[in-house]
Amino acid sequence: MSSLVRIDFDKNQLTGSIQSEIGNLRQLEWLDADQNKLTGALPNVFTNMTELEYVDLSGNSFEGQIPDTLWQTKTERLFLTRNDVVGTVPDEFCGEEKVIQVDDSNWFIDTPKVHCSCCDEGKCYMWDFDRNIEHIQCPSDNIVTVGYRIKYEVTDTVVNKTIVQGIGKTANGRTAQMCLSPTGCYHFDIILNEFGALDQNANFSAGYKIGAEKLSVFGDTDQTDVCDVVNVCGVMIHKEHPKRPGLNHLTQLAAPDLTKLDEQDSATYKALCDVVTKDDMYEEYQICDGTLLQRYVLLYFYYSHGLDFDFVDLATNHTCEWPGVSCDSNDKFIKRLDLPSQNLQGNLITEIGLLKTLEEIDLSKNFFFGAFDSVAYMNLLNLKKISLVSNKFSGTFPRVLFELENLREFDISRNRFVGTLPKDVLYPKRLGKFKKV
Repeated sequence: MSSLVRIDFDKNQLTGSIQSEIGNLRQLEWLDADQNKLTGALPNVFTNMTELEYVDLSGNSFEGQIPDTLWQTKTERLFLTRNDVVGTVPDEFCGEEKVIQVDDSNWFIDTPKVHCSCCDEGKCYMWDFDRNIEHIQCPSDNIVTVGYRIKYEVTDTVVNKTIVQGIGKTANGRTAQMCLSPTGCYHFDIILNEFGALDQNANFSAGYKIGAEKLSVFGDTDQTDVCDVVNVCGVMIHKEHPKRPGLNHLTQLAAPDLTKLDEQDSATYKALCDVVTKDDMYEEYQICDGTLLQRYVLLYFYYSHGLDFDFVDLATNHTCEWPGVSCDSNDKFIKRLDLPSQNLQGNLITEIGLLKTLEEIDLSKNFFFGAFDSVAYMNLLNLKKISLVSNKFSGTFPRVLFELENLREFDISRNRFVGTLPKDVLYPKRLGKFKKV
């Protein structure tokens, strides 16, 4: 089998490990064994596999160091996500046309298992329903469904990168659903036949158009630029504007309803306006590490719940110096939100769940009311302590909070919750203080 050029075993029930003899397949170009039950370490035998261009071993249980000899190949598409591998992708292995996905650590919380200077862009600018960010509702107007057989690739034309792709290789084809930023600019290439030819009817672009309430989709393959400027409180943010990637990111995850930009009294309008057009510290924060997102969410929280503040006083200060905020030892990520007795009111915003590094929340003795939408807080995996005492919350007990494994103290006393505690919940072992009356 020395002349074998393609191995395609994806989505079977294969077990065991990959044997070192695979290194003898010197003509192999395509190695696909994703979504199986393979285990063990990847053999360090890629030295002589000089023709290898495509490797997809995602969705298995591989562990250990990524083989150094893999970086000696000319692989253009590499997928190792949903495994437990570690290592570093050398900068010289990266390339402008390459698609490399080797680590699905939850950015903004986890320490990456694989360090890579060119791998994380897709997670920063776009997400689909099969991976990336969970428990975030995507407005139906912002969902694009792609049907494909062989492959699809999506390019963010603002950052000029291929940010997500999918492989089909089935006769009947597959579909993928993606949540796009309503201010984003994208181009889709969809390959439908085995010869890799692009079906001209399948290529399209999607982007925000002035006056539209949702993404517009364009089928004309010659129309490569479909993005108009976005008016953010009088400032025109065009496609080439240095703040456009950040705006697209915020409108995708935290402010997907563009109609709010027409409501100058809305918290969305005020927060976007301040962060995108008035924030002196904007350049200090990044998209991929979540520091820009947490700055916006915190400001949106202040406006939504009536905190007494003036943005002029905040615009020159680090987020970690804002009211009620305590950060980690590096003054980078928010660890504690401490705003008791501040006359805060309203239904607690679900966007607080985007502050994924939160460990403690104290919103006691305010005037919050309404049901507690616990689904939004399923991403607060580090939460240790929460106090909502003496508010006016109502509805049933927020079940999901009971299931956060790091939770130690939970006080929701003196509210208007009703019902009984669920009996089938695996309460956190560390839960030492729980007050519900």
